[in-house]
Amino acid sequence: MSEKVRILVAEDDTQLRESLDHHLSEQGYDVTSASDGNEAIPLIHGREFHLVILDLKMPYIDGFEILKFIKSTFPNTKVIVLTAYADLMTTERCKSLNADEVIGKPYNVQDLFDVIEGMMKK
Repeated sequence: MSEKVRILVAEDDTQLRESLDHHLSEQGYDVTSASDGNEAIPLIHGREFHLVILDLKMPYIDGFEILKFIKSTFPNTKVIVLTAYADLMTTERCKSLNADEVIGKPYNVQDLFDVIEGMMKK
């Protein structure tokens, strides 16, 4: 891919958000971060992202609502839900809302990179 892959990380945990931003930037991705749904929605409106890494439990607007918004407005944007609540019911709900992948926390950084790389080749 000749242009940099643009990724939005929407995560309310500051340490995790900064860690993801750092690791993804080191891998050559163009990363933008949002600490909650109120920050994420305008960013999504203002710029086309190839991928959104989305936490479900965030203040103001939760990840389910953001996922619905992304897939209805920007259906080609890939979404990885990164959640501590990756039980069967939550995973099925995310998939029914067209999440491309659901990954439970804690997660392995290399596994996340492998998923992202696979998605960007499609």
